[in-house]
Amino acid sequence: MWASLLLCVIAAGGRLAAQSATLPLDEAVRLALANNRNLSLAAQEVEKAGHAVEAAKTARLPKLNVSLIDPTFLTHLDFRLGPLGALDIPHNFGFAIGTATQPISQLYDIGLGIKASQISKELAAERLRDARQTVVDEIKRAYYGCLRAESGLVTMRQAVDLLKEVDRVLETLVAERAALDADRLDVQARLAQQQHDILVLEDQLATGRERINVALGRDPETPFTFEALPLALPAEADVVATKAATLERRPDVQQARLTIDLAKIDRQLKNAERYPRVGALFSYVGNVNMPLLPGNIASVLLQASWEPFDWGRKGRELANKDIAIAQAETQLRQLEATVAVDLRERARALRESRSLVAVTELQMKVAREKLRVILDRRAENTVLVKDLLQAQVAVAEADHHHQAALLGYWEARANFEKTMAVER
Repeated sequence: MWASLLLCVIAAGGRLAAQSATLPLDEAVRLALANNRNLSLAAQEVEKAGHAVEAAKTARLPKLNVSLIDPTFLTHLDFRLGPLGALDIPHNFGFAIGTATQPISQLYDIGLGIKASQISKELAAERLRDARQTVVDEIKRAYYGCLRAESGLVTMRQAVDLLKEVDRVLETLVAERAALDADRLDVQARLAQQQHDILVLEDQLATGRERINVALGRDPETPFTFEALPLALPAEADVVATKAATLERRPDVQQARLTIDLAKIDRQLKNAERYPRVGALFSYVGNVNMPLLPGNIASVLLQASWEPFDWGRKGRELANKDIAIAQAETQLRQLEATVAVDLRERARALRESRSLVAVTELQMKVAREKLRVILDRRAENTVLVKDLLQAQVAVAEADHHHQAALLGYWEARANFEKTMAVER
C-alpha cells in the first residue's frame, strides 16, 4: 500500500515538474534543427557535392582501359602467299588490349573543373544554411506567437475582472433606477465578447504549443512553459556591424558571390579552348595463337589537336562570358544594397513597434486607473452612468490597441531576425 502511494506521489511530482518545465527559445531552436527532415535532405545534398568533388579530382590521373577480344570464325580462313602456298588462320585466337591515357594540357581544364565542383559544394552548403534559417524563422514565429498570446491573456483576464465589477455596479444602479437595463446589457455583451476572445486566444496558445512540440519531434501534448524574453535586441545597437555580419550570414548573398566565381571559371574554361589540346597515350596489344602478328605490341603516342581559325567564334563566346560576369557582379551589388536597406527598415520598424508597445501599455494603465476611480465613487453615490460606460469603452479600446501593438512588435522582431539571417 505504502509503495503504491509512494509511486503515485512520485508520478504526480513528475507531472508537476513537467508542467513547470521551461522551454528556452535557444533550446527550441536547437531541437527543431536537430529533428527537421528537410535539413537532413539538404545535408545529404552537401555530401553528394563532396563526392562529386572527389570524383572530379580523379580526372587528373591516367585513364586505364583493358579489353579482351576472343573471335571465333565459322568459316575457314587462310592467307594466300603465292608460290609459298597458304597459311591457315587458327579458328580460336584472342587479343588483350590495354591503354593508358594521360591528359597533359587538359590538366588546366581539369583543375578549373575541380574548382567549379568545389563551388557547387559551397552552393549546396549555402542552400543548407538557407534551410536552417527557414526552420529557425518558423520556430521563432511560432514561439513569439505564443508569447504574444500569453501576454494577451493576462491583460484580457484583468479586463474581464474590471467588466465584472462594472456589471456589478450597474446591477445596483439599475435596481436603484439610476441606470438603464440597456446599459447593463451592453456591458454584459462586452463581457461575453471578452470571454470569447480569451477562449480563442487560449485555443491559439494550445495549438501553438502543439505545433512547436511537433516541430521539435516531441509528443504534441508535452507540457512546457515559455521563456520570458526582453523586448530589446542587442543587434539593434550597432546597425553597421549588424550589416557586415548579416551580409556574411545571408545565404542569398553568398550564393551570388559564388555565382560570380562560377562565371569566372566558365570564362577561363572557354579561353582555354584557344590553345592546343595535348595528351599522351600508351597502348599494349598481346595476342594468343595468332602467328601472323608479334606476340606483344607496345606503343606510345602523343596526341595534339588545335583549331587555329574559328572565324571569331571563340572571341564572341568569350565576350558573352564577360557579360555574364558583369551581370553577376551587378546582381550582387544590387542584392547587398537591398539587404542593407531592408535591415535598416526592419530595425526602424522594430524600434517603432517596441515604442508603441510602451505607449499602449501606458494608455491601458491610464484607462484602467480612470475606471477604478469611477468605481470607487460608488461608495459616495457619485457615479454617473455616462462616465462609467465611457471609461469602460476606453479600457476596451486601450486593451485592443495594446494587443495590436504586441502583435506588431513580435512580427517586426521576427522579420528583423529573418533579415539578419540568424541560425539560432
